Amino acid sequence: MEDGKEYTDIIGGHGRFQIAVLVFCFFGAVAHCVQDFTIIFFAPNVDHWCARPKEVLQSNISVEEWKNFSLPVVKSRSGVDEYSRCAVYNISIKNGSLHRQDNADIIQCTSWEYDLSFYKNTIVNEWDLVCDREWLVSMSKTVYMLSYFLSSLINGQLSDRFGRRKVLIFCLSWFLAFVFLTLLSTNIAMFMVFRFLSTFGITSVFVNSTVILAELVSAKYRVIYCLTYKYGWSLGYLLLPLIAWLVPNWFWLHFVVSFPCILLLSVLWIVPETPRWLLIKRKFPELEKLLLYGAKKNGKDLKQAKNQIEDYIAYHSQKIVKEEKATVLDLLRPAVRKNTFILYFSWFINSYIYYALSWNTNDLGGDPYWNFFLCGAVELPEVVLCIFLGKFFGNRRCLFFFQVMAGICLIAMALTPPDIVWLTIVVSMSGKFFSSGVFGLSFVYTPEIFPTVMRNAALGSASACARVGALLSPFIHQMADVTYAWVPIAIPGALCICSGLLVLLLPEMKDKALQDTLQERVELRTQEIPNYRSGIKL
Repeated sequence: MEDGKEYTDIIGGHGRFQIAVLVFCFFGAVAHCVQDFTIIFFAPNVDHWCARPKEVLQSNISVEEWKNFSLPVVKSRSGVDEYSRCAVYNISIKNGSLHRQDNADIIQCTSWEYDLSFYKNTIVNEWDLVCDREWLVSMSKTVYMLSYFLSSLINGQLSDRFGRRKVLIFCLSWFLAFVFLTLLSTNIAMFMVFRFLSTFGITSVFVNSTVILAELVSAKYRVIYCLTYKYGWSLGYLLLPLIAWLVPNWFWLHFVVSFPCILLLSVLWIVPETPRWLLIKRKFPELEKLLLYGAKKNGKDLKQAKNQIEDYIAYHSQKIVKEEKATVLDLLRPAVRKNTFILYFSWFINSYIYYALSWNTNDLGGDPYWNFFLCGAVELPEVVLCIFLGKFFGNRRCLFFFQVMAGICLIAMALTPPDIVWLTIVVSMSGKFFSSGVFGLSFVYTPEIFPTVMRNAALGSASACARVGALLSPFIHQMADVTYAWVPIAIPGALCICSGLLVLLLPEMKDKALQDTLQERVELRTQEIPNYRSGIKL
């Protein structure tokens, strides 16, 4: 058997066998996206003001009269005059009318009324997450991302050690258990705990999907598959505002978007262990059975395929391979250290940008449902463009271009006057377009440049670095309050441009086979070094 022959040359690099797994990963991405962003509609910007005392209500004093007479005028974050939402004058009732002395004290609210004409019921009004409790909304997003961080870090290593399929099934079952327990939440603390636990499971389903697809298809179809399944994320993005508009109650919204996730249990029949993991673990009987099944599903001649599979397995079974068990610490080895640090920084800064733009669509002005819909719609052409550019120019060059453009858009956003709403939305959506492209390309490119023994650990730890950036993004308002309004936007934009330039130092993997062992990576690195020194970049 010729050296370098891949199992996809036998069973086919693309066919019904791979498409079935792609469909599962597609709907897994839908579920993950919806779970990611429902918090925007669970805790939107709900107009609120200090509640009218009982005697005021008994006097039939309207909300407008109460606001005009009892609420002090303050500056909003955008510098506009508005009625205070957290304080009220110390007033009294005389003869059924409001009475306020000229030097009346201003006191802090202890209860609130909410404008529920747009949103019927949210966790904001149900648990009074306003004023000095407003930070709890940001904290719930941070807790979610903390779980995302831990899941990416831990489950990536578990998948490399115990197999993609086993960890996928376990994490999906874990997610389904806790996503429904979230409905029992009676306070924000319970809500955050259950969201933390459910996120730990669904994150692994999404992150592992990229590795599973990359190891099932040939190099020719790798970019197409690993970016096409991302359309599931885009579909979830587009469906969520429609569902939230139809179900303006956080409890029932959570139930409606979570119940269909039960269908993901089809993983038991659809998603196999990946041939490459079975090969590197030298589980040859399971590998032979899986490859025969794949050849049958893809319509190959079974007699010819069986002979080729036996030759393939016989060739690899004779190779003396020292079993390698890589951990996150192995990503710091000289052969992969540079790749690791550059990609960690890239994932970190892009994740901050992506979630800062996604979670704050309510601040753009206009209809929040349409803003969120547009935020998802810009990802549709991005996927097509990434597939086209990645196929012809390679993922590394595309990643450089998209990251630099995302940084430029953020700097432009910081310079845009907030009162020009249409321009703010256009620049923000442009930044979202390029940032989403960076995410899609990173999910494809990261597994490409690391060997099989550490591929999931690499992708998982890179995704964990991304969650560190996402941990900061919910506090964009608080950062602006203590610094300047442009700081949380312009500085990450500049760092994003720097990250894009650093990506050019990474190897191009266009049309190259995936590496299986660290030794293969070392050999490839020795081939790259002379080209760096001569100024030629592969």
